[in-house]
Amino acid sequence: MLHLFAGLDLHTGLLLLLALAFVLFYEAINGFHDTANAVATVIYTRAMRSQLAVVMAAVFNFFGVLLGGLSVAYAIVHMLATEL
Repeated sequence: MLHLFAGLDLHTGLLLLLALAFVLFYEAINGFHDTANAVATVIYTRAMRSQLAVVMAAVFNFFGVLLGGLSVAYAIVHMLATEL
């Protein structure tokens, strides 16, 4: 897949890296909010200890991105035109 980026000039490569940094930052912030929403009910009702609920949310968010997020990302990449 790296061969798709071989013909990029420096300016385009830097913009691509900057966009990737913004996306990763956004996803990290979004993950904080998702975890809070996911564990609020079980912590409030005392169905789980707060530490266990946060750890479980972190583990399952990671597995969700690892297992489902990559397939979505690859599907979107293959829909894009390769002639940049």
